[in-house]
Amino acid sequence: MIAIEQVRDADAHLVQRAREGDSDAVTELYRRHERRVYNLALRTLGNPWDAADVSQEAFIKAFRSLDSFKGESRFTTWLHRIVVNAAYDHLRRQRPEPMEADIIDDLSSPSGAGAVVGSSREGTDPALDGLSDPLRDALMSLNEGFRFAVVLCDLLGFPYGEAAEILGVQEGTIKSRIFRAREALATALV
Repeated sequence: MIAIEQVRDADAHLVQRAREGDSDAVTELYRRHERRVYNLALRTLGNPWDAADVSQEAFIKAFRSLDSFKGESRFTTWLHRIVVNAAYDHLRRQRPEPMEADIIDDLSSPSGAGAVVGSSREGTDPALDGLSDPLRDALMSLNEGFRFAVVLCDLLGFPYGEAAEILGVQEGTIKSRIFRAREALATALV
């Protein structure tokens, strides 16, 4: 099975060389995949700085874990699964802790700290991700599972089966998430 998979996986030879310590192979793997990894992170997180951090974190983890890549899927599928996990971890770290009512009142008052805090759109660059502001806002409002499915299939062009493998769900779940996400996006964009 691995021999068949390696024929199908254009990166198999580079992965083998990288496992053997060939730094040129590591560089080539990075070069081949850096843009798609970044785009996946950017379109799921919505912020170029966060996307760069998650991309870097994912590549570090992938290259440190090359020996655990069994070749049962394509290298790109395995790598994108690492990116998705890193993005989920980032989102979990970013969830705010519940605040006490007096702190919230202070932050939301006209003279409080909330008055100087920029919008959540601060730091995003529409030229980097190619999406209109309304579409990007609608995409970012989706549930994380729906957003990852839409980004992988509709924006990055992954087939349903591969997106399912990346997200660790059944193909039918991907189809359902995309259907429901498209409905939500259509409603939000009306």
